[in-house]
Amino acid sequence: KGIVSMKIGVICFLLAPDLGGIMQYFFHLFDALLAGDNANEYIFFYFPHNIEELSRLKSDRWRTSAILLDKPRDIYRHLKKIDLYFCPFSTLSPRPVPMPAVYTIPDIQEVYCPHFFTNYLIVARRYHYSGSSVMADRVITHSLFTKDSLVRFHGIPPDKVVVAHHCVDERFYRAGEIMRAPGIQLPENFIFYPANQWLHKNHDLLLRALSWLNKNKNTRVNLVLTGFGKEDGYPLQGKLKEYGIAQQVYHLGYVAVEELAYIYVHAQFLVFPSLFEGFGIPLVEAMASGCPILASRATSLPEVGGEAACYFKPASAEELGMAILHLLNDAELRADLAARGRKRAKLFSADKLASRHLEAFSQAAASFSMRKYYWYRFVYKYYHAGKILM
Repeated sequence: KGIVSMKIGVICFLLAPDLGGIMQYFFHLFDALLAGDNANEYIFFYFPHNIEELSRLKSDRWRTSAILLDKPRDIYRHLKKIDLYFCPFSTLSPRPVPMPAVYTIPDIQEVYCPHFFTNYLIVARRYHYSGSSVMADRVITHSLFTKDSLVRFHGIPPDKVVVAHHCVDERFYRAGEIMRAPGIQLPENFIFYPANQWLHKNHDLLLRALSWLNKNKNTRVNLVLTGFGKEDGYPLQGKLKEYGIAQQVYHLGYVAVEELAYIYVHAQFLVFPSLFEGFGIPLVEAMASGCPILASRATSLPEVGGEAACYFKPASAEELGMAILHLLNDAELRADLAARGRKRAKLFSADKLASRHLEAFSQAAASFSMRKYYWYRFVYKYYHAGKILM
């Protein structure tokens, strides 16, 4: 049941198949809202390049009031048709709008890892992200870590930020029933890392740890990788040859949920060396599937994994290599982590994700004022642009 009763406009312009966790978030959220929230009407502002992705929603209810646009600025002609404006893809655009506005931002990685971004992207993110945080009536994010970061770096009050934890596909909770072996023959024993080849995913540390185990512990550990390659991302194939471990690493690229479930079920454990995560969805997938976890003690990962994971500092290949070796040699610990994970995974659900969004929508509607809108429209946005660009 909806907490508010409004016409909620949803801008879909940035919806694309290679968004990773943000795309999963969009589908889990709206599958839940369109199925369970009958009080509110959702008006999707979409574009020709969004049609294929939107067709993946489980309910056709999104089509009922959807409005097809040619370019983002066309939305101005339709704002009078909605009561609240929601931007689920990291930026409130356009901004400000003369009505309650909510936007979702998964992280502000550029603050912590500026070396992974060009100067242009750093300036663009500071301009769009911090401006959006100030001008939105509520900001949704996925972890307490990111909430604290937004309060600190964007200068917004804590009660303006609503934490809505990610959830995962419900099929992972039935991994043993729905799993399907991938097309590539996998080794009997392996560890698993699912991640696109962004630099912050820290593939290099993991590969160097495997090389270190070969040379210093005479231990060969097989690794299965999934995920997309990225332009200007980590040069995976070249590094596999450089470190002499190409024969023990199996890169599957994109895999279906059923294949991913198979890998989680059969992996000795998930290893997650990422340097930065606004949430860390694979940890919940692993917990739901009964796969033990070894993760870096970085950013939001301890918040997500809790007591259901072992942690290491992502500082040296030797330290990670020793952590891998320890967990490989302790079957009892792996079984304990798997049991704890199955229990903890129940904390993350689509219903909770949807409920937190409805709370944010209701709070935004209650806090909106035209006086704030006029301030943002005629004063703040120009001051903010000048401060960022000077």
